[in-house]
Amino acid sequence: MFNFKRLISTAIMLVFAFTIVGCGSKTVAVVNGEKIPKTELDKYVGMKKVALEQQGASFSGDQGQMMMKAIEQQTLEELIQQRILLQAAKKEGLIPTQAEIKKELEDIKTQFGGEKSFNEALKQFKYTQKDIEDKLSFDLAYTNLFRKVTAEIKVTEQDAKDYYEKNKAAIKSPVKIKARAILIKFDDPNQQSMGQPPVKVGRLEADAEKMAKDLIKELENGTSFEKLAEEKSEDSRFKADGGLIKNAENKSPYEIGTVMPPEFDQAAQELEVGKYSSEPVKTSQGFYIIKLEELIPEKQLSFEEAKSKIMQDLPMIRKQEKFNEYFTELEKKAKVDNKLAKDAAKNQSGASGNDSNSVDGGGQSNGQLPPGHP
Repeated sequence: MFNFKRLISTAIMLVFAFTIVGCGSKTVAVVNGEKIPKTELDKYVGMKKVALEQQGASFSGDQGQMMMKAIEQQTLEELIQQRILLQAAKKEGLIPTQAEIKKELEDIKTQFGGEKSFNEALKQFKYTQKDIEDKLSFDLAYTNLFRKVTAEIKVTEQDAKDYYEKNKAAIKSPVKIKARAILIKFDDPNQQSMGQPPVKVGRLEADAEKMAKDLIKELENGTSFEKLAEEKSEDSRFKADGGLIKNAENKSPYEIGTVMPPEFDQAAQELEVGKYSSEPVKTSQGFYIIKLEELIPEKQLSFEEAKSKIMQDLPMIRKQEKFNEYFTELEKKAKVDNKLAKDAAKNQSGASGNDSNSVDGGGQSNGQLPPGHP
């Protein structure tokens, strides 16, 4: 199923700039003459607050108020960055048409399985179709601008060799693990799944740990690990194949950090090949019993071994570098009046008339792009 939460989470963190707001709203920033109204800022601060509360954050008390101030300032900085990017895209004639936005929207609805399922997801996460259209509009404009700015970037084999020599120490084949696993889940009120509570299994942590220990006793008494995994494991991804863990390409072994929780990978590496866990391993997903079948250590790659991957990845690395440089120049030239930052500076210093945040470049000196760029 299409990952709606992933789409929306980007919309939360990348507050887009097409919202229609009412007249008379207080202005919180001005970017090259274009105002950002407080009503727009408040809307997206509220969206972030809801998302964080779903993950267990609390905004009560003095600390909560400080968190809200920080979120408000961060969100406004993101809005300012987006205004700068959108103004550049508009100047280049790269703003998408309504037809292009509609096509993208229809593709998303298809991935959901139709209009009904899409609307149900919108309702669940308290979003409107307009929110999604705005997000798509920004994404398309951004992508169009990125492609135009980086169109001339080319990478040769010599470029790849130079990159390899410069980054050789980091160009390695990571540790790979071939293992089988049995998972016993439990209900944890602190666990979250995409900001939502996980599906309840009706089992306390202590009960799950006891069940896992009982399964280890069965293994000690000679029961086949594969048979026990197929019968008892609650990891639906791998139980049908005797608990054999596979990567996204349905292959084993897998690279550490790509499939299983970090506690699992650490425990697996501490086992002897052919042995299984003597104690259950607690992870964010539940208690695991692990059987290690093969451990392939990290390996330094030669240029010939790494060449294909470098030639594949280096163009995007170079394009991102190019676009970062472009965006830095946009920020330097932008005339930005960040009123929230100005007020915060006044409160800290106790002085008035501090115009340090009303400058060409808007105080954005780090050249960092807002999250979500191609």
